[in-house]
Amino acid sequence: MSTKREGTYISALSGLKALAALMVVFYHLRFPFAQGGLLGVTVFFVISGFTIARSLLKEAEQKNSVDFGNFWLRRIKRILPGLIVLISVTVVLNAIFSRVLFTKECRDIVSVLTGTNNWWQIFNNVSYFENAGAPSPLTHTWSLAIEIQFYLVISLMAVLTARSQSRRKILGIACSAISIVSMALMVILFDPSKDPSRVYYGTDTRIFSLMGGALIAIYEDRIRKLFAQPLPAEGAGWLSLSALGFMMVTISGYDAFMYRGGQIIASGLCCVLVMSLLNQKTLISKLLSLSPLTWCGTYSYGIYLWHYPLMLLIMNGEKAGLLKSLCVIVLSVIMSLLSDLLFERPVNKGSYAKALNAIRTVPKTEKGKRRKKAASAFLMRSALMNAVLILSAGLCIALVPRQSAVANIDELEKQAEKASEMTAQKIKEREEAAASTPVTEPSGTEEPVSSAEPVKEKTDEEILNEIDLLLIGDSVALGASEAFYEVFPNSICDAAVSRYTTESFTIYDIWRYEHGWNGYGVIFALGANGMLYDSLPTLREMITPERPFFLLTARAPHTEWGDINNEEMHKFASEHENTYIIDWYAYSEGHPEYFIEDGTHLTPEGTKAYAECIRQAVLEVYRAREKENA
Repeated sequence: MSTKREGTYISALSGLKALAALMVVFYHLRFPFAQGGLLGVTVFFVISGFTIARSLLKEAEQKNSVDFGNFWLRRIKRILPGLIVLISVTVVLNAIFSRVLFTKECRDIVSVLTGTNNWWQIFNNVSYFENAGAPSPLTHTWSLAIEIQFYLVISLMAVLTARSQSRRKILGIACSAISIVSMALMVILFDPSKDPSRVYYGTDTRIFSLMGGALIAIYEDRIRKLFAQPLPAEGAGWLSLSALGFMMVTISGYDAFMYRGGQIIASGLCCVLVMSLLNQKTLISKLLSLSPLTWCGTYSYGIYLWHYPLMLLIMNGEKAGLLKSLCVIVLSVIMSLLSDLLFERPVNKGSYAKALNAIRTVPKTEKGKRRKKAASAFLMRSALMNAVLILSAGLCIALVPRQSAVANIDELEKQAEKASEMTAQKIKEREEAAASTPVTEPSGTEEPVSSAEPVKEKTDEEILNEIDLLLIGDSVALGASEAFYEVFPNSICDAAVSRYTTESFTIYDIWRYEHGWNGYGVIFALGANGMLYDSLPTLREMITPERPFFLLTARAPHTEWGDINNEEMHKFASEHENTYIIDWYAYSEGHPEYFIEDGTHLTPEGTKAYAECIRQAVLEVYRAREKENA
């Protein structure tokens, strides 16, 4: 939002917003140097917290009150026009070019316009398979929802304390308390074995960044004195900017560290950076105040809004080449400029009200007549543009049929149910076989096996029929269960929909202790639903050292973590003994016929290829180990 207020305008904050916006865009485009680019949102939060609290405090001190209604009118005029234009244009574009994105976007519109999208995403009860494929074009508005909710909290606090002479002290205590609770909630509520959306999107777990910015505004006079000399401000500014940049470049946005202190550290660094920029005489402040950066910062809100839906439409949510990425960036800037020029600026500058006043007046001069005529033309043109835009979007929402990312959702859900039943039957058969097999003690009179007679080498079929593998997988493996059992009849495929990587610990313990499994090796077929966190070293340690541990790479083109997980698997396998890669990602490369519409789940042909990929890797490892032990 705007970094202006009457008194002092800190132009460097616009430059900082520009850098933050660019890092978020680069992150979503999956540029390798921006794997932690989502921290740009944290920077936005701190700056927004500072500027909003600053304007409210100034009003309270000047008028001894805060006009709650006027504050919200200004916020609505700043936020809503651009949002309505974005939704209207992208609804029409998606209805024409991508019915799947259109369907997902329509589900989110109400939550976006009411400022509750973050909680809608947390409590979204849409079917797992309906959520498959590229995400909703409005997913990124979760951060805007948190800002809107912060506006409500901070404006109410300002209204309640406006008449108090100790307003800054009261607000400082309140903001500090909320920040501490919020930081604690992020650390406590994060559980890598569950969907991290609750922590990532929650207002209660993210508001500390905004409150940190508000605290800077509350204690601005003291901070200005602290950084009055250029040297402390320069040093603090460059150190905090460098550390923030280092985090954005080197730490993945989904790394567990981000929830266990990373976001808190980033917010703290950004607070220090904003405090240092209060001194506008420093080199860092002057560099961040350069015209290209401040210009970009002025349109950062629009660029942030437009880049994500355009990226999904142009790239289908998948990683693409430089040309498409540049196309997304350029179009985001162009659409932001057009939206501002044609729709947002007239609202914010009161152009409509001025035009209406010009029409109502009776002109006495030729200049007045020309002004009235121009005002009429402006209103007619604006009314026509707005009507066409909103009416087109409304007709699309009302009349265009919906389409899911997965056409045969019912069939996939039945397939998942059947696979679960097959695994349950396998468990029952194994338990019955174990119960019916008598336990015999060795008599000590057995004839020794002659070492002179050569042992006949087993065929592939004999190995596959005898080998006892435990596959721990997600919905992809679940869909391929039947094909897996055809290849490995004596093995187990324990897979489930929407399973997270760290659930593998509990699953392995259940098989080891409750079902008495003591087979040949374990296949880790998770990684499409979230980050690996510490699942690989933990599970490797739980499995006996001599037992093979197979890591099956994932093909999840619509996720940010797919490539990261695959790289980590390859690195882990190269560093640990008896750990092997089953490279499904490479095996399936160039075979779109293996996948349904979402590019991740499998067709009947894909399930056979999936099982064959596992078969080849397991046989290769088995025979290599046999040679080593011969």
